[in-house]
This record gives sequence, structure tokens and C-alpha cells, in this order.
Amino acid sequence: MLSTLHTNDAPSAITRLIEMGIEPFLVASALDCVVAQRLARMLCPNCKRRTIVPAGVLCENGYKALVDLEAYEPVGCRRCGGSGYRGRLGLYEVMNVSSEIRALALERRPAEEMREVAVRQGMRRLRDDGLEKVKQGRTSIAEIARVIGSS
Repeated sequence: MLSTLHTNDAPSAITRLIEMGIEPFLVASALDCVVAQRLARMLCPNCKRRTIVPAGVLCENGYKALVDLEAYEPVGCRRCGGSGYRGRLGLYEVMNVSSEIRALALERRPAEEMREVAVRQGMRRLRDDGLEKVKQGRTSIAEIARVIGSS
């Protein structure tokens, strides 16, 4: 079954369902996978400009960075209406609901604990998917910060 639920990230979907009154054992047994998504603006391919994002700026935005990042920034042209962006792309966080995460749901543990386990088990967070798309030149670090905020 597919459904939409508004949360900041994938692990928060479990706690939100429980807060809505669904018994933890039902949530734990019914979920196999949770996907969080955000839409970010794509840089206009006609006017984007190469830039360097200092490691300090990356750190200020919650990334562990020791070196500067070569990326792109919006400029603006007639093709993009002067915004520097044209089109949208998805940022995704896919959390497989493992037996360890099911156990945490049954215990009504906070989403933060589930997030730590999911990341340890290989989940890529929204912000990390966003950074990968910045590295690919598809969007800007400013757009990722705008869309994801403090998640």
C-alpha cells in the first residue's frame, strides 16, 4: 500500500503513525519501507555558473567537510526567467524497516534513535542525497538548504 504522510524524514513517519493512535505492533508489522521526498529546483543548464563552496559553509549547513566543494550556482537568463533554475528534481530518503527498527517502534522509541539505526544500516538521508545532486551540478547548496532546512 502507498500513502502520504507529512513528516520531516522517513523515521518520523513511524512515530507520527503511533502518535495518530495506531498501535505500535500494527505499525511495526505493516511497514516494510518508508520513503521521504522533497522537490528541489534544478539549476538552469544554460546559465549555471561554476563556483567553490567553502568547507566552512558546508559545515554550517550540517555536513562534515574538510575540503571545499566544486559546485554550481544559479545565475539567471531568459530561458529560466531570470531565476537560475529550470525544472525540479527529487531528493529521496529510503528507510527499510528492519527487525531492529521494528523493535524500536514497538518500544515507542524516538525517531532520532530509529534514524541512527537506519543510517548505520545504510540509509542515505535527504541532505546527503541533496549534496550528491549538488556534486553532480544538478542543483545548488542554497537550494538544498532551502528545501531541507534543519532536517
